[in-house]
Amino acid sequence: MLVVDAVGAGPEARDAADLAHEAARKGKAVLLVTAADEPASAADRVVRLGTGPARRTAPDPRFTVEALTEAAVGSLTAAGVAPGRAALVARVLVDADVRGHFSHGIGLLPMYLDRLARGGIDAAAEPEWLSQDGPVHVLEAHGGFGQVAAERAAADCARRAAGTGLAAVAVRGNNHIGMLAAYREHFARHGVVGLVLNISGAGVAAPGAGRPTLGNDAVCMVAPRESGRPLVVDFATGTVASGKIRHAAHRGEQIPADWLVDRQGRPTTDPRELDRGGAVPVFGGHKGLGVALITEVLAGVLAGGTVSPLVHKQRAEPDRPMECSQLFLAFAPSAFGDPPVDELLDVLAGAVRSGYPEGAPPVHLPEQREEQAENAAREHGVPVPAAVAARLGWSTGPALAPAGGTR
Repeated sequence: MLVVDAVGAGPEARDAADLAHEAARKGKAVLLVTAADEPASAADRVVRLGTGPARRTAPDPRFTVEALTEAAVGSLTAAGVAPGRAALVARVLVDADVRGHFSHGIGLLPMYLDRLARGGIDAAAEPEWLSQDGPVHVLEAHGGFGQVAAERAAADCARRAAGTGLAAVAVRGNNHIGMLAAYREHFARHGVVGLVLNISGAGVAAPGAGRPTLGNDAVCMVAPRESGRPLVVDFATGTVASGKIRHAAHRGEQIPADWLVDRQGRPTTDPRELDRGGAVPVFGGHKGLGVALITEVLAGVLAGGTVSPLVHKQRAEPDRPMECSQLFLAFAPSAFGDPPVDELLDVLAGAVRSGYPEGAPPVHLPEQREEQAENAAREHGVPVPAAVAARLGWSTGPALAPAGGTR
């Protein structure tokens, strides 16, 4: 038996964990002692010495949107990322935080930087068009920052659809692209309805199952209006996005019992179980499984020539590109006879409101919660979990704003 001490932080602990994984691949019995969740996720058995997630002892710092973006760009460029790409990645992450989806925000940056250092992300990779014939274009990402290929795909897809009525872009060989709604402006600017689908590494359990065998895939629709905010519907095929569970872990908080099951298939309120082999249940029972399989066929089989069980998990395999895939679709209303999109969206919104006899609650449609979050972020700043800020070295400095306000 090989005993590996990987307690602590920094490159020494990471090297020790890598040694343990390599020995296990060769068939050796390994006892890995670690305080990190990611190395433990591949273990056959985990013995927990703690009793629950650590409670927060420090308040979460708050940043202005501009200061947070600047800090993120600084961390990325310090790691060798070109300024333009650093700005794009930072924009996508900060946009998620501003919209209140902290699961896809700056909390991901330490993992991105770790994957960058270990080779899972190639900061210099240049996306390559494999095909640009007909309505479907195919883009190979070459394992770079997922946002780079996704931004290029969304721009190409929306622009062509505005001229031809219908367009698609398949992205393959990619990494995590962040919140799908982050690419909404391309569709809104060209006045086309957008649909984005993404597959990820296995993290979701089928109805009644206890093991994660399917990706926590994502679906996003963007329906622009002539005036006002577009209708954006963005959701994961799991009961909850995995990042929301990790955000709770960063903050030392428990989670609802229906968000996660442990390695034995039992409901748990400990968010750390996610990276110990736990699973997020698929949403909506077998109907949700159907939505997941539709996403797998379109964004996986067709767009990437792959499926989520074959995608590398970005935390468990930080030295390997995820090799995930996305499908971007866009539809021009003019190709469908120019229906009155705004008017019909208003009819839908009114139908939803009319179902509440005593009046609809403040949040009853997509984008309402996001609009509230954006207003709060502009007024009070964007909170970053203290543990994340500390890992990034942001615990002090002029960009930091007090917990009660921003500057």
